[in-house]
Amino acid sequence: MADFSDDRIQDCQETFAMMDTTGNNKIAMNMVGTLFRALGQNPTEAEVSKVLNNPTTDDLATKDVSFSEFLPMLAQIERQTERGSYEDFVEGLRVFDKENNGTVMGAELRHVLSTLGEKMSEEEVESLLQGQEDANGCINYEAFIKAVMEG
Repeated sequence: MADFSDDRIQDCQETFAMMDTTGNNKIAMNMVGTLFRALGQNPTEAEVSKVLNNPTTDDLATKDVSFSEFLPMLAQIERQTERGSYEDFVEGLRVFDKENNGTVMGAELRHVLSTLGEKMSEEEVESLLQGQEDANGCINYEAFIKAVMEG
């Protein structure tokens, strides 16, 4: 499928296979949401139901989904995943701007990135923050967010 790299498809197939308890290359419809989450998504139950075409409780318990049926559903869930906006990120980091000067301490940002939410490894944090700190160890968070969002 064009939406996914070969590596991503292989990861999806491996995870799908782990949830295939019958060995028939299908998973129970009621496991689709769990599989989305195992693959790094976080859809609501309403989003899962919508992508499954609003199945009945009986359908959820009795029908199966093949991998070829599942992959387009995953692509749809990934497309509708709401990414935070620039303003959301600025507002989130402004909390750490104690002097209200547009900067946060690099050490504090390292701590936040490695301990809260989806924790990043020390190597990931260092790679992300490379070249962002000024001589005082501070990071202009608006410029940082722009750099991260632009890739």
